[in-house]
Amino acid sequence: MKYKHIFISILTVLLLTINTSHLFSQIFDYDQPSPKVKWRQINSPNFQLIYPQEFESSASLLAQQIQTMLDNASEDLKIKPKKISIIFQENHIEQNGFVQLAPRKVELYSTPGPATDNTAWLPNLIQHELRHVAQFDKLTGKIKGPFFEQLALALYGIHLPAWYFEGDAVDIETRFSNGGRGRSNDWFLPLKANLLSGRNYTFSKNIIGSYKDITPSYYLTGYVMNAYLNNTKGEAVKEQILKDMSRHLLRPYNFNLALKKHTGLYSHQLHQISMDSLNKVWQTSWKNQEGDLLANQDDRYFSSYFLPQTNASNLIYALKESPQRIDEIVEIEGEKQKSILKLGYQLRPYFNINNNNIVWEETRRDARFGKQTYNIIRIFDFKTKKSHDLSKNSRFYSPIIDANSQNVYAVHVNENNVSSLVKIEISTKSVSEIINLADGSQLLQPSLNSDNTKIVAIVIGEKGNNLIEIDLQTKATRWLLRWSNQELERPVYSEKGIVFKGQSSDADNLFLIDNSDNQLYQISESQLGFRNPSIGNQGEILYNSYRYNGYKMAKLNLNTVEKTRISLLEYVPTLVDSTVKEPYFLPNSAENVGLTSKKYSPWSHFLNFHSLSISANNFESFDNYKPGIFWIANDLLHTSQLKLGYEYDLEREKSTYSAEISYQRYFPKLTFAYKNRGMVGQAKVANKPNETINFDYREHVYTLDLQVPFQKYRGKDLYSYGLNFGTSYQKRYDLSLNTIRSFQYEIAFPLNYQVYFNRNQRRSNMDLVPRWGQNISFVYRHVPFSNNMNGQYFSLKSNFYFPGFYANHAFQARFSWQHGDGRYLASNELPMVGGWAHFKSEKVDNTLLLNYRFPIAYPDWSIGPLAYVKRFHGYLFSDHQNVGKNNLAPASYGVGLSVDFNLLRYKLPDFGFGSKLSYINHPSARGKIVPSFSFNYSY
Repeated sequence: MKYKHIFISILTVLLLTINTSHLFSQIFDYDQPSPKVKWRQINSPNFQLIYPQEFESSASLLAQQIQTMLDNASEDLKIKPKKISIIFQENHIEQNGFVQLAPRKVELYSTPGPATDNTAWLPNLIQHELRHVAQFDKLTGKIKGPFFEQLALALYGIHLPAWYFEGDAVDIETRFSNGGRGRSNDWFLPLKANLLSGRNYTFSKNIIGSYKDITPSYYLTGYVMNAYLNNTKGEAVKEQILKDMSRHLLRPYNFNLALKKHTGLYSHQLHQISMDSLNKVWQTSWKNQEGDLLANQDDRYFSSYFLPQTNASNLIYALKESPQRIDEIVEIEGEKQKSILKLGYQLRPYFNINNNNIVWEETRRDARFGKQTYNIIRIFDFKTKKSHDLSKNSRFYSPIIDANSQNVYAVHVNENNVSSLVKIEISTKSVSEIINLADGSQLLQPSLNSDNTKIVAIVIGEKGNNLIEIDLQTKATRWLLRWSNQELERPVYSEKGIVFKGQSSDADNLFLIDNSDNQLYQISESQLGFRNPSIGNQGEILYNSYRYNGYKMAKLNLNTVEKTRISLLEYVPTLVDSTVKEPYFLPNSAENVGLTSKKYSPWSHFLNFHSLSISANNFESFDNYKPGIFWIANDLLHTSQLKLGYEYDLEREKSTYSAEISYQRYFPKLTFAYKNRGMVGQAKVANKPNETINFDYREHVYTLDLQVPFQKYRGKDLYSYGLNFGTSYQKRYDLSLNTIRSFQYEIAFPLNYQVYFNRNQRRSNMDLVPRWGQNISFVYRHVPFSNNMNGQYFSLKSNFYFPGFYANHAFQARFSWQHGDGRYLASNELPMVGGWAHFKSEKVDNTLLLNYRFPIAYPDWSIGPLAYVKRFHGYLFSDHQNVGKNNLAPASYGVGLSVDFNLLRYKLPDFGFGSKLSYINHPSARGKIVPSFSFNYSY
């Protein structure tokens, strides 16, 4: 046990040194917004709002609410957060948000998407993220800029488990609103289905995840554990835990020790007792009445068949999600399945069909600016089997196609979050607006009636949720329900009336607004969850029924179903016993008097120094690490970075002073750097060709790098391509050995060029590499401006992927070639063959790697709190060099085995340990069989 604690302490210190920009890189988005965005700001004593000018009216309203949200987020922690900048990226249509230090800010992707909710989405997102601000400041608020924000973020990420800080934030978003995920039956389904089916997964598996099984994630697991703490220990315990931790920021097991001190439980004990408590409640009402499932939907691993629909063909179509394959629309006939379409990225699973076409939505991004994204509509023709775009650079959601394939109707959300219903004429792609909701309400999931005269849709606003019916001829509207905080979904017209998903007290069910009496009826009795109704044939309703292994297709008959009349959809309670706190809708006028808008320039935070770091390359590699100290500044929109530093080379015993500035607001990414560094060289001794002598010198090095990167999505394929250019100027001085002949005191502006193109198919969750991929890079270097130096260098690197014999298996062929002369004669930038250091090799002009990768097992092993093993995978390889000069015999070949795992119950980073056994097929080899090992991490 003593050695275990020593190991934990060493590992904690190591993780603390890793640059925290990587610590949360799956959450943080370091892409840039378009330079066309004109930014505005609203300043108050406690926050700064930064937003595009099109978002002006929404930002002004939110500014009146945010002070109350800050108070809600921090009151129970007994802290007043320091001023925070809140950035609304309204041109980025993905729904997400994050809080970070280094630099200190909240960033929100504030455009509402196609997913339904039980309350207004954006205010709830802000309330959630502001809780993280309060957590930051309570735990590490005394450690701050301009020197220590990275350290504060690292301490937060190391000490406070993700399940705790996210579960706590979900609790706050739920308690300070009339909705929130804590009142969403759908959100609880993964955990509820697992527990009721006897799948009591370990603490590690529930928070880290699994390749082969559905797990509830650290958000849901953390919310349940936080709710148990609130109900049994009271709200004050959270302040006590963070206060205790803030006093012991260098203590290993800091959170667990504080949790044990104030609750009597360690994390794994809290997990077990909260799961048992919730399971006991759910088991008391469990009846296992789940309806009639369609076809055989039992795949090897979990899978979901979303949005089952049919047409005149009587075949069933569904959007299939599986960890083994990328998302696809499948055609189902009896027990047979056929893939119709491979889909690109979607914000939510979605498609709609008629007899002739399929319409669906996909996300796109600007090729250069990753925070300029779009949602487009695509259409597929059953006869021609071809697809094309119906919109470009649009913000359209949930398209539906009429029976005659003349028009598509969709929801449009503009840059001020105003929702409207639009019609797109298929033949001309012209767009016309039908109605808009200028009051800021959100329109969702429209559906057409059989004669294309009316549309029913969901509306979410300040009063809650409702169904709206729109007459397409007169544009008249009527409300179909009372306003409530119900999570409504997918209303559709049937012969009997309008069918939709709503929430009962403990499950999602299907409801009917009956045409005959205009009354509301419950028409299903689910113990887990029903959703996504659509109209089948002969009075049937197709829908999704949830299981522990995903959403499955089911049906019921409206002509024979038992209906239960209800007067009002039920309000879903939260797990927390305490009453709902006052929401944030009323402005706090005393705090917000005089809030005005003005122009914002990113240059205003150009010298925003925030942190000291001890790594020049953000610990992207531990190879040849040189200790140093670097002072870093970033602007809030991530368009510039300034770094001043010093490092010391322990092997050479030389120091380096550096300054670097990068700027990436516009099309090229520019980096200019200066270094003054000590160097060591070697020279041959006159008349003694086998002897060398070392000498010292210093040099000024100026470098300029220009990158023009592009990245875009096109359906199932991902493209990245671009151009890189670099040059430098070196001036050497203080040479310790003046007798050296032909020493180059100046190297003036060598030029380096790179052109690359990559096209890879999207990877499924279980894919080790892309199933299809083509990647090519060409590099050229020369010295055109030097009179006493010449030479040039060419290299070509390529990498190709092909499907293997089974799912998630893949072939790889990597060929690389180089040629250099003059100054570049000894340059070697190729990936070398396995075991290259163990035999005497001639000069290498090219290398070829043939590789076959395959998964082996997904064990989900928990080794106590120390490690969690998720996957074993292997590969067979054959390495060749100087193909064309030698015979085709490989220089080496062998086998490799790797394991993917997580340490200490951290969701990130993901670690990998690999071992490789190479057989050296070369006569000069010192040993024929050579083992090697590797260790890596990723975020």
